[in-house]
Amino acid sequence: MSTKVESDPTISRAFDRESWGYEARWECSPLVQFWRARVLGRVLAAVPPGGRIADLGGGTGADAVVLAAAGRFVRVADVSPGMVRVARSRGVDAVVADLADAPAVLGGGHDAVLANFGVLNCLPSLDGLGERVSGLVAPGGHVVLVWMSRHCPVDTLACLVRGRRPRRGRPSAEVGGLTVPLRWWSVAEVRAALPQGAEVLAVEAIGLFDPAPDLGGRLGRRSVWERRVATLPGLRALGDHTLLHARLPGRA
Repeated sequence: MSTKVESDPTISRAFDRESWGYEARWECSPLVQFWRARVLGRVLAAVPPGGRIADLGGGTGADAVVLAAAGRFVRVADVSPGMVRVARSRGVDAVVADLADAPAVLGGGHDAVLANFGVLNCLPSLDGLGERVSGLVAPGGHVVLVWMSRHCPVDTLACLVRGRRPRRGRPSAEVGGLTVPLRWWSVAEVRAALPQGAEVLAVEAIGLFDPAPDLGGRLGRRSVWERRVATLPGLRALGDHTLLHARLPGRA
């Protein structure tokens, strides 16, 4: 079985350094909460109360807390022990595991799998992703993947205004003082990595009109318009993140 979906060990160390204080820097932003609500709205619409969700790269458990409050059962897997400790302190069922190990650690039969806010960008390859998803999700279950988009005009403009080099498409980023390798996947590449027979239900932009909080992005009137145009073919891959929602084939 391919293990190419394993992440670089540097990523675990980097996010360990970021774990405490991560909520204040990122999760507490009203803009990020708006983005999170859009993603989790899709998950909640797909999974009925009492359903089981595998949250891959779930970090400090912010998604899991919201989903659990809505009556879903969530297990989080993350490569960073520091992030897992924070998640557990919030009452989240979280374990240290790489994506390659997730099916064995979390078990199968979930109603959905979620990988939010750039987890896929930390993978050196998407080879084997479909196998892992199939090992986690029951037939007919859902997959919601959200990754950082290669092209995000509003992010590039915000960087240039601040005299910074555009960061989209660069091979690495600094996290916790360490250099973390990144990959920038297209919608076509993520589609191709899905389990055979998966039906793509939606592709949409998350963060189309506002840059990330570290570039001055904040929730405003234009954010509301995003919902109306985020699924248009010419715009859906130009947000800060791209969301893909798919459903696995059902039982024969």
